[in-house]
Amino acid sequence: MISQLSIKNFGLFDHITIDFSRGLNILTGETGAGKSILIDGLRYALGERLDPSQIRDPQQPCAVEAVFEISKKLVNDYEALLEFLPEKETSLIINRAYLPDGRNRAKINGLSVTLAQLKELGNHLLDFHGPHDHQMLLSSDAHLSMLDRLSDIDALKNEYSEIYRKYLELSREQEKLKELSSSRERDIEILKHQIRELEQVPLEEEKYTELLEKQSRLNNSEKLYERAGQLINTLENDESGISQAITKAFPYTRLLNNIDPATSVLTENLSHIQEKSDEILSYLRSYLENLSFEPQEANEINKFCDTYIELKRKYGPSLDEVRKFYQSAKEKYDTLVNFEINSNELNEKINSLEKELRQSAQKITKKRKATADGLKETIEKELKELGIMHARFECKIEKAELNPDGQDRVIFYISPNAGEDLKPLAEIVSSGEAARLMLALKKALIKVDPIPVLIFDEIDAQIGGRLGTITGKKLKELSTDRQVILITHLPQIASFADTHFKIYKKVENNRTTTAIEELDAGTKIKEIAKMMSGEKESAIALTHAREMLTQAKKPALAKG
Repeated sequence: MISQLSIKNFGLFDHITIDFSRGLNILTGETGAGKSILIDGLRYALGERLDPSQIRDPQQPCAVEAVFEISKKLVNDYEALLEFLPEKETSLIINRAYLPDGRNRAKINGLSVTLAQLKELGNHLLDFHGPHDHQMLLSSDAHLSMLDRLSDIDALKNEYSEIYRKYLELSREQEKLKELSSSRERDIEILKHQIRELEQVPLEEEKYTELLEKQSRLNNSEKLYERAGQLINTLENDESGISQAITKAFPYTRLLNNIDPATSVLTENLSHIQEKSDEILSYLRSYLENLSFEPQEANEINKFCDTYIELKRKYGPSLDEVRKFYQSAKEKYDTLVNFEINSNELNEKINSLEKELRQSAQKITKKRKATADGLKETIEKELKELGIMHARFECKIEKAELNPDGQDRVIFYISPNAGEDLKPLAEIVSSGEAARLMLALKKALIKVDPIPVLIFDEIDAQIGGRLGTITGKKLKELSTDRQVILITHLPQIASFADTHFKIYKKVENNRTTTAIEELDAGTKIKEIAKMMSGEKESAIALTHAREMLTQAKKPALAKG
């Protein structure tokens, strides 16, 4: 439920705060006092655009804050709420501001959010029903959604969705095969050439690296031979070679050892150096013996390396990408070569799945049709009680192509007057009828509709008297397990309020502002009397107002 709404610098509101209650909240007041502007402020808080002309002082921020109390049931239905609710917290505070520079700022429990997030959240918190909010009545998708909520077909739809997902995957594969078949022969030749080209060399990074090293050795063998020989000469030189130097050093270390045994480590280290020197010389001699240059081998290796470079240019740039291209080409080639086998197998699978899918869809259709019959009876009963006496309603289920929701197209048809044919809602529903039809639908969906707050504006258009009383009773019933906020001009409806707010204009310092007052038992009687008799309540009107409030408190109304 929405527990509090604060609006600053919007319309005729300087700064107002209204504390809503559970149940039925009624807003009344003279025309132009600002009742609908208050609803506009709430719409803005939940993501709708703001008309800058509604800002009272353009030099100051326009701000709206809405506080919602969130139930466990709503969190279970819409888990995204957990992103904004700390552990054990149940209050959700939405702040939105329009700044003088034209920027908008939106936060939920202190966290900045996008407009899309705000709208998505609003769709789960609040359901608006004003003069321009009846588009869902005209939408076939909305009709299907409403029917399914009543039908209790989640398990059937989950089963269908899984089959449909597999069916789509195979259908996409089939489309790919059809695309391939149009140029099959040409593609086979191209792929055959590419595969042959790619199989000239091993497509492994390690092999390529080894080949590059071998190429470098062969192409630089003369330099390598020369440098290795120079290194051997340097190490073995009789005058300055390391071997000769170590040999000359040994007698001196022995003399040191004889005098100071602690220097024996020098002899050991010299021995290690001599061993390493011998190992280096041995390696270099072996290296020189094995170093050779074969022109034919060099040419072959250079060709291999050139092939790698060309393949990377055409299918790379990296060898890993070349390898992936090769694997893809082989798979595509195999598919094309085995086209008829693959196509036949795929068609068999698709036909089998389609049969299974239609059987699953038929179960859903059967369940929907059974629910549609019950919905027809419920809606016609509700509409008659709401004053559309000769109304006929029908939920038509037409055959459609297989789609994510089954094989049905659901359209609500109505005939509000005797002797008229049933027609789609979009063609015939007036604003007053639309509001009452929406109320009837909400009553029918009351047990399965997850949205906790309903807001009605102008539901009393074109009704009055006893019909107003019946409408008030329906709204009261609707508010039993959800919060209803309602703007009305009818005292019959206002008498059912759990909480009644009066919205009025006042002038202070030659400036008109709008104020809100929560009425107590006494002021409620006066307000309803004024709504009945005009600007000044009469004694008769006060008596009638008391009687009306007494009647509204009774659990049931007599039906005539």
